[in-house]
Amino acid sequence: MKKRLLIIATTLGGSAILVLTFYLIGFGKVIFQLQEVGPGGVGVFCISILLIFLIDAISWQIILKSYGYRLPFRDILATKIIGFVVSYLTPSMYFGGEPVRAYLISKKHNLPLSKIGASVVVNRFLELGAGLFFICLGTVWTLIGYDLPLQLTVAMLFINTLMGLGMATLLLSFIYENRLFTTLVDLLSQWNPLSKTMDKVRPHISKMEGEVFLVFRKHRRKALAAFALNLLGGSLVFLKPAIFFHFLGIIFKLPQLSLLFALTHLIFVLQVSPGALGVFELGEVAIYGLVGVEAQKALAFTLMVRITDAVVIAVALFLALHFGLSKFWRKREK
Repeated sequence: MKKRLLIIATTLGGSAILVLTFYLIGFGKVIFQLQEVGPGGVGVFCISILLIFLIDAISWQIILKSYGYRLPFRDILATKIIGFVVSYLTPSMYFGGEPVRAYLISKKHNLPLSKIGASVVVNRFLELGAGLFFICLGTVWTLIGYDLPLQLTVAMLFINTLMGLGMATLLLSFIYENRLFTTLVDLLSQWNPLSKTMDKVRPHISKMEGEVFLVFRKHRRKALAAFALNLLGGSLVFLKPAIFFHFLGIIFKLPQLSLLFALTHLIFVLQVSPGALGVFELGEVAIYGLVGVEAQKALAFTLMVRITDAVVIAVALFLALHFGLSKFWRKREK
C-alpha cells in the first residue's frame, strides 16, 4: 500500500513539474520546434528506436540459443518490449521487467524458468555493460572538455565508480563461479522477517546462478557476439540527440554528445518518478543549455522521446494482453 502511495505521489509531483516546465517555456514554441523537425526527422528518429529494440532482441536471442532454445523472434521481441515498459514505469528505469520477461517466455514455450531466467540475467548484464561503456566514455569526455561544478563532478565520478565496481564484481563472479547471489540470500536469511522467504527461494537462485555460469564457461563467443550487438544498440542510444537535432540544424561534436549522454543517464540513475516524469524534462532543459541549445528545442526533444515512449507502452499493453500478463500479476499478488 505504501509503495503504491509513493508511486502515485511521485507521479503527481512529476506531472506538476512537467506541466509547469512546458507552461514557463511555452508549449506553442515547443510544438513549433517539433514541426521544424518534420515528418522525415520524426521518421528517422522512430526508426532508430525500432532498431535499438531489434538489436537488443537479437542479442537476447543469441543467449537463448546458447542454452539450446531456438524461439520465434517475434516472441523474443514482444517480451523485450513488455520488459522495457515494466522497467520504464518502475522507480528505477534500469530494472523491474526482467522477471516478467522470464515468466512470459518460459510459460508460453513450457521451458524451465531457471534457464530462461538465467538468459535474462546474462542479457541484462551485457546490456548494462554496454551502457556503462558509453556512460564512462561520456563522463571522461565531459570532464576533459567541460569545467563542471565540483558537486556535479563528484557525483558523476562517484556513480561511475560505483557502477563500474558493481559490474566488475558481477563479471568476476560469473567467470570464477562465485555464488554471489546465493551468498547474499544466505545473509538475508539470517534476518528473521526474511528467513522463511529466503529459505524458499535459495534453491531457485542457486540453480539460476549455475545456469548463468554455463554461458561464461562454455559459450563465451556467443556472449561476446551478444555484447557486440549491445554495444551497437548503445551507440544508437548515444546518437539519439544527434539524430533529432540534426533536423533542427544543430550538429553536436563528440564532447557535447558525451556531456549530454552522461548527464542524462545521471537523471535516470537518480530518478524518483516513473520514467523520470517531469524530472527528465526539467533536467534536459538545464543539460542542453550547457551546450547552447535553447529551452524550447530541448523540450521538443523530450516531447519526441515521450511520444515514442507512449507508442512503445501502447504496443506493450497490446502484447501483454496477448501473452496473458494479467495472470502473472494475479499470481504475484497471491
